[in-house]
Amino acid sequence: MFKVLRLKTAELAGDDSGVALAFTVTVSLAVFLFGFAVYACGEIVRERIELQNASDAAAYSGALVQADTISRIAVINKAMAWNYVMMTRRQMDHIMDNFLGLTVSAWNNACNVTRTAEYTCSCHMHVEGWNWRVGVTPGGGGGEVTHRLIRLNESQDVFIPQILAARAAHAASNPVSQLTALRRCIDSMNRAEKALISGMKKRIEHAVEYCVKSDVSLTENDRAIKNSGKVNWTIYDLKNASVYFEALNGDESRFLRFGGFSGPPRQALGAGADVWLKQTASQGFRRDYAQTGSTLSARWFTYNQVWYHTTFCVFGGIIVLPAGAVTGAMAQDAFFKGQTAGPQVLKSNFFSPDGSIVVGVSRPVNNPLAFVFGGGDKPGIYSAFTVGGGRQTMWGVSGARAGYRLSGWRQGEYCSSTVLPQRENLCVTDWDAMFLPLRDKKTTSSGMLAAVAKKLGVSGEFAGKDRLSGYSKLAFSDCAKHLYH
Repeated sequence: MFKVLRLKTAELAGDDSGVALAFTVTVSLAVFLFGFAVYACGEIVRERIELQNASDAAAYSGALVQADTISRIAVINKAMAWNYVMMTRRQMDHIMDNFLGLTVSAWNNACNVTRTAEYTCSCHMHVEGWNWRVGVTPGGGGGEVTHRLIRLNESQDVFIPQILAARAAHAASNPVSQLTALRRCIDSMNRAEKALISGMKKRIEHAVEYCVKSDVSLTENDRAIKNSGKVNWTIYDLKNASVYFEALNGDESRFLRFGGFSGPPRQALGAGADVWLKQTASQGFRRDYAQTGSTLSARWFTYNQVWYHTTFCVFGGIIVLPAGAVTGAMAQDAFFKGQTAGPQVLKSNFFSPDGSIVVGVSRPVNNPLAFVFGGGDKPGIYSAFTVGGGRQTMWGVSGARAGYRLSGWRQGEYCSSTVLPQRENLCVTDWDAMFLPLRDKKTTSSGMLAAVAKKLGVSGEFAGKDRLSGYSKLAFSDCAKHLYH
């Protein structure tokens, strides 16, 4: 029996059957773990790329909203300048028409008073233009006045029929309805620009939120894990657009250039500008009527022959009296004050961190093989693919801002870091979104990363090279040198 046992033991010691099975089991386990490791790494890289794409798209979309808003305001500025010129010209026509209308009315009243004066006898006819007259002598004096000739602005002698003919000829081309429409148009443009500016922040937030939700989300694998976290996003220090817009003031010539009008304002608006229609607005641009000396003034004299009747008619001389002067100020109505145009322009701080749109997006780093073990608390061998004990978060940051392109630049050449030239602010209408280098001081402040991390709930700790080396502390203040966009 011992002999049989010894022989069997010697036989087993020299037998190599079953070695392939043991080797296969060992190698298969290694290949199995290697394959899962490749899948896990690939899944983490995919999620990281998806996350960065989401933050890039969100920041770029926010900058597109910015560019669209600024372009619209620039277009409105151009239209506003043109409407302002047309409105002011109509305003001047209206003021002149009102003044001349009042002048004719006052002259007619003077005629009625002169006609009915008791300076004649019963046998002597009181003939208009002969026995009585209302007017001036050529050059503006009294005495033997010329009937219907009046003195305008102490510089010009004009006959009343000429005034009547001119008013009738231009009445159809200068209705008050057109002036009213132009004033309403200016007002609507002011309100449109203010609405675009006040609503820009909310539109940027909506665009960013839509991009994040469209481009990144938790997978079914993530949802299988209890308390797996969620996708978060934030916009760093997004300000109301009003902080980098302001109303253009003072330089009316610059405003009129928006509409293509060159030269001084008087050249575009007409001869009365700066004389009796003056700039008065403290904010924006508005011209109101201002009475200055003899400007828009009219005067004349009443002339009457005096006759007495005794046994026959006796000439008793003449009476020449100056009538009260008529001025433009006497003809004022609501249209003598203009409608304020308030074109908006960019402040220089738009090209600083104030105007930057910096978006941060985060997602949890869950075990990519949770679907295998059902996401339970006991992953077993799959725990090797759980990073940082399941508490890690990956996040991405991206920045963008609207940039402008001036005429003469190459197609696609935009600038977002240099202050807009004054003559182009805010006249240039070609704007587009541009990515920004986050390490640039003109893009963000030094505390940007720490603030974004806090908003996203990101920990400053990250896992070491292996599971046993603990955690390292990420110094956000030193990360700016590693950021490019």
